[in-house]
Amino acid sequence: MGINVHRGDQPEALVREFAAMLRDDAADVFTPEVVVVPARGVERWLAQQLSHSLGTTAGDDGVAAGLEIMAPQSLISMLLGRDRVDPWQADRLVWPTLEAIDELAGTPHFDALTHHLGAGPEITDKPRAEWERKARQSRRYAVARRIAGLFASYARERPHMLADWEKGTPSDGVGGTLPDDFLWQPILWRRTVELVRERHDLTESVTERHRRVVEELFSAATDIHLPQRLSFFGYTRLAAAERELVVALGACRDLHLWLPHPSPQLWADLDGHTSVGSRADDRTARHAKHPLLATLGRDVRELQAVLSTDGVTVHEPLATALPTNTTDRLALLQADIRANRAPDETRTTTADDFSIQVHACHGPARQVEVLREVLTSLLADGQGALQPRDILVMCPDIETFAPLIQATFGLSLVRTPDKGQDPYHPGQQLRVQLADRALGATNSLIDLAHRVVSIVAGRMTVSEVLDLASHEAVRARFGFDEEGLERVGRWVTDAGVRWGYDAGHRGEYQLAGLDANTWTRGMDRIALGVAVAADTDGPSAARVPVDDIGSRDIEVVGRFLELMERLKRAADTVRGTLSAREWMRWLHDTIEALADTPPDERWQFAQLARDLDAIGETAGDHTTLRLNDIRVMLDQRWGARPTRANFRSGAITVCTMVPMRSVPHKAVVVLGVDDGVYPRSPVVDGDDVLARRPQVGERDARSEDRQLLLDAVMAASERFVAIYSGFDEHNGARRPPAVPLQELIAAAARTATAPGDADGNADPSFVRHHPLQAFDERNFRPDGPVPGGTFDTAALAGAEALRAFRADPPAKKDFLDQPLPLQPVSAVTVDELVDFLKNPAKEFLKTRLEVTVPWQVDEANDSLPIALDGLEQWDIGERVLHEVLDGMALEDALDGEVVRGSFPPGARGRKVRDEIAGNVRAIAADRGTGQPRSADIRLDLPASEGGGTVRLTGVVTAIHDDTVWVRTYSTISAKHVAAAWVRLLALAAAEPEREHRAELLGKKGGLRLSSPDPAEAVALLADLVRVRQSGMRFPMGVPPKTASAFAAAYRRTRPGDPYGLRQALDRARPVWEGGRFSGENDDPWWRFVVGPQSRVEALNRLRSLEHFAPRIWNPIHEHGGEA
Repeated sequence: MGINVHRGDQPEALVREFAAMLRDDAADVFTPEVVVVPARGVERWLAQQLSHSLGTTAGDDGVAAGLEIMAPQSLISMLLGRDRVDPWQADRLVWPTLEAIDELAGTPHFDALTHHLGAGPEITDKPRAEWERKARQSRRYAVARRIAGLFASYARERPHMLADWEKGTPSDGVGGTLPDDFLWQPILWRRTVELVRERHDLTESVTERHRRVVEELFSAATDIHLPQRLSFFGYTRLAAAERELVVALGACRDLHLWLPHPSPQLWADLDGHTSVGSRADDRTARHAKHPLLATLGRDVRELQAVLSTDGVTVHEPLATALPTNTTDRLALLQADIRANRAPDETRTTTADDFSIQVHACHGPARQVEVLREVLTSLLADGQGALQPRDILVMCPDIETFAPLIQATFGLSLVRTPDKGQDPYHPGQQLRVQLADRALGATNSLIDLAHRVVSIVAGRMTVSEVLDLASHEAVRARFGFDEEGLERVGRWVTDAGVRWGYDAGHRGEYQLAGLDANTWTRGMDRIALGVAVAADTDGPSAARVPVDDIGSRDIEVVGRFLELMERLKRAADTVRGTLSAREWMRWLHDTIEALADTPPDERWQFAQLARDLDAIGETAGDHTTLRLNDIRVMLDQRWGARPTRANFRSGAITVCTMVPMRSVPHKAVVVLGVDDGVYPRSPVVDGDDVLARRPQVGERDARSEDRQLLLDAVMAASERFVAIYSGFDEHNGARRPPAVPLQELIAAAARTATAPGDADGNADPSFVRHHPLQAFDERNFRPDGPVPGGTFDTAALAGAEALRAFRADPPAKKDFLDQPLPLQPVSAVTVDELVDFLKNPAKEFLKTRLEVTVPWQVDEANDSLPIALDGLEQWDIGERVLHEVLDGMALEDALDGEVVRGSFPPGARGRKVRDEIAGNVRAIAADRGTGQPRSADIRLDLPASEGGGTVRLTGVVTAIHDDTVWVRTYSTISAKHVAAAWVRLLALAAAEPEREHRAELLGKKGGLRLSSPDPAEAVALLADLVRVRQSGMRFPMGVPPKTASAFAAAYRRTRPGDPYGLRQALDRARPVWEGGRFSGENDDPWWRFVVGPQSRVEALNRLRSLEHFAPRIWNPIHEHGGEA
C-alpha cells in the first residue's frame, strides 16, 4: 500500500519502466490494469507504446491487452459512487444555482448581484428602464453558469472552504475570513445545496460526500471495484480534492504516479525547499537556474510541493539515454533544462543546425502556408527519416486555423507552366488530421442551430440572414443555387433591408415604430415587385416595388419568402421566457423546418436531437430562460472537444495544446503562438475567491499555458518549430511574439552561438522572417527562410515571372498596337452618341470588344442610415427630382424614399428630407410653359466624304416651348453638356422650321446652349457619328471634363505656337489627374485602358486629345457650352 512517484524527463523512459512493472509483477490475468491519463492523446500514445512491450512474447509483437485506460473523472466518479448525471458538475449545478439566485434577489448581501441582473427597484426610476431591465435579465444564465463554475472550482481546489460555508462559517478555506464583498457566496451556496438535495433526493452535499469517501478509503471501510494496483500517467498537476482522494486511495491500494518532469536536477534542488501556502510566498523559482524552468515551469514546481506534503515515496529519476557531444541547439537546451543549469552561450553550433526554428509570418493564412513548407521540408530531410506520424502540430486557436489548414493542405488542380513540374505541392498530398474541433465544424446542423439562435436572439441583420440562406442545409431545404442566392442578395439590398424583422422587433432596441429598413418592409416590396413594375402608377406605387424581378424569378422569391416566414414564426414563438426543455423542443422543430441533408448525412439530425435532449434532461422544468440565455449555453456546450480516433492515426496530427501534452514526437510544431492569443489572458474574475489569495497548486490558466509550451519543447526529440504572426498582414508593421515564446527565443539564443547570429537586438539566426507573399524571390534563395528551400512550384513560377518582369520590364504601349478595322454602320441612336461622348472608353470596351471591367460588389449593409454621404444624398435627390419632373407630387416622391428606407431616422432624417426637398423645388421650379413634349428623331446623315448615309434615330424628351430642359441634382458638368448638345443638334436637324435651345440647371446653377442652324446641325451630327466610328476602332482619349478643359485652352492658343499644346495639357491636367478630389483618371473604364494614376499625356498617346477634343468641344463652346 502507498503512493509511489516515478519521475523522468523522457516519457519513453517512464513507459519502459511502467511496462517492466506490468510484465514483471503481473496481476491476475482476469484483473485489468487500471491506468488514469489526463488527456485523450496521452491515452492513445500510451496504449500504442505499451503494445510494443506487453505482447505474448518478449518481442515487439504489437499486442497489449488487459488495460483499462480511463479519464480522471471516470475514476473519481467510481470512488464517489456518482453516476453520469452528477448534480454537482458545473453544467448541472447551474440550474439550482440559477433558481437560488432568483430566490435570493433583493435580500441582504445581494444588492450588487440583484442590480446586475435587473431585479432591483432602482431600475424603474431610470430612462429606458424596460429595455435596460431586459438587457440585464438576459444575463441570468451566463451569470449563474459562471457562479456554478466557481462553485465547482471551489469543490476541486478548496473543498474545506465549502464545508465551512455549509456550517455557516464564512472562511476563505486557508485560515482567513471572507472579505465583505464575498459574503453573498456562502449564502447562495447553502441555498443551492438545499435545492440540489431536494431535486435529487440526496442526503449529503458534495463536500460531505467527498469527506465521507476519503474517511472510508483511509479506514478501508468501503468496497471499491478497483484492482490492487493503479497507475496515474502524465500528470503535471492535481487539484486539492483529487489529491486528497489519491492519498486516501493510497491507504488501501498501491498507487504509482508516473510524472513527466523536465528537470531531475531541479527536483533535487527543490527537495526540502518546497512548501504549500500562499502563491505569493512561493520562492521555488529562485532555485530554477535555467530561465525557462523559472518562467514556464511553475506547474511542475508546485506539483512537487503539494506531493511533498503527503508523505509519498519518491523514486530516483529514471535514467535516460541522452546524446553526448551534440551541438544541436535543441539538445543543448533540453540538456540545460534537465540539469537545471543556466545557458552557456560560449558553446557553438553549426550553421545548418535547424533543430529549433521560429518563423515570423504575416497573419494566420501565411502561417499555414509556411507550415506546409516546414512540414514538407522536415519530411524531405533524410537525416531523421521522419514519417508523418512522427510530427505533431499544436495550435492554441484551432478553430481559427482549421479552415486555413483544410484549404492549404487540400489537393490543388491549378497547374504550373509546362516545365515538367508536378502540378501539386507535395504538402498538399500529406495526410493532416484535425484532432479536436467544435461540434459545429463537424455537424452542419449544430452549426445551423447556433446561427439560428444568434439571429433570433439578435437584430436579424441582413448579412446574418443572407449567410443563413447560403448554409448548405438551408439551401438543400429550399432549393437555392448560387445564381438564385445572388439574385436574392441583390433584391434584399435594393429593398433597403438593414436589420429587424418589423417595428415590434425594433422596439426591443428602443426603436419602436421605426419600420423602415426592416425585413417586413423589404419583403413587401420584393413580393410587390413580382406583380407590378417599379414605374407603375396607382396605389401599389406607394409601396415602391423592387424592380428587376422577372417571371423566371417568381419561384426563387417564393422560396425566400417562405424561409423568412418560417424564421419569423420561430422568432415569434420565443419572445418570452420558456423552460430549457421547451427551448430545446423549439430549436429542434426550427431546424427541421429550415434544414435538410442528403440521405447519407441524416446522422446529423440524430446527433443534434440527442444533444438537445441531453440539455433538456439536465435542466428540467424548474427555471425559465430567455433566448440570450440559450445562446450563451450553446456557446459553452458546442465548443471544441477532443476525440480518441483522431490522435496518432498515422497522419500528421493537428490539435490544441492539451490533448498531446508531453507526448514525445521527433518533430513538434506550435502554430499560432501570437501575442494576445497565447497564453490565455482571461480577465480575473472579481467574484473568484481563489483569485483573491491564490494558493500553491491551484489552477491558473496562464501558468498552465506556459507549462504546455515547456512540455512541447521537451517532447521534441529532433525538431522544435514555432510559427507566429511577426508582421501585420496589412501594413507590414512588426509584431512581437507571445511572451512565453519571447522567453524561449532568448533562452535558445543564449544556449549556443551559431555562425550568422546577430549581436545586439537583432533576432538570432534560428528566427526566420518570411515575406508577405509565397512568390517572393527571397523564399527561393539558398539562405531563404525555410531550411531546405520551398517546394511550391507554382510560387516558383510566379517568382521567376516577377524577376523576369523586373529585369526587363515591357515598354509601355498603347492599349492597342494599331486601330481595329473600321466597322461600317447604317444606323446610330441618339442615346449611343450620348453614351459615347459621356465615356468613350466604356463604349469602346462594351460595344466593340464586348468586355466589361471588374466592379466592387456592394456588401450588405447592416446599419441604419444615420448620416448620408454626398453620393447617397445625390442618389436620393436625383431619384426624387426625376419623379417630380415626371409629374409626381414632391411629397409623394419623398414618401417613397421613406418606404425605401433612404432617410436616417428621426430629426436627422427630417433635416435631410427638408434639404433635398428645397433643392428639388429650386431645380424643378422653372419647367417652361405648357406640357412637355417629345420629338421622334429620324435623320439620314451623310456617312462620309464618299457618299452614303447613316440613319440617326431616337427620341428627345422634356421639350418645353422648343427648349430642351435638362435638370439634374448634380452640379452641371461636361457630361451633362455633351448629352444636351447631342439632343439639341438632333432636335434642330429634325425640326428645321423652329429655333431651339437647351437649358441646363443643377444644384449650383446652370447654363444655356444655343442651337446652330439646321444645316450646321446636320453637319455636326454627321461629324459626331464619324467620330464615334473612329472611337469604335480604338479607345478615344476624350473623357468629357478633360477634353472640354483641353479644348477650351487649346482654342485660345495661337496657331503654330509650340507651347500651345503644353499649356492646354497643363490646363486639363488637374481635371484628369485630380487634386483634393479624384480626377477622371479614377474612372474604372479609363483605368482599364490607360492604367491607374495615369497622367494626362497618356490620353494624347491614344491619338485622341489633340485631334478629337477640339473637334467635339469647340462647337459646343461656341454655342455657350463651356461649363
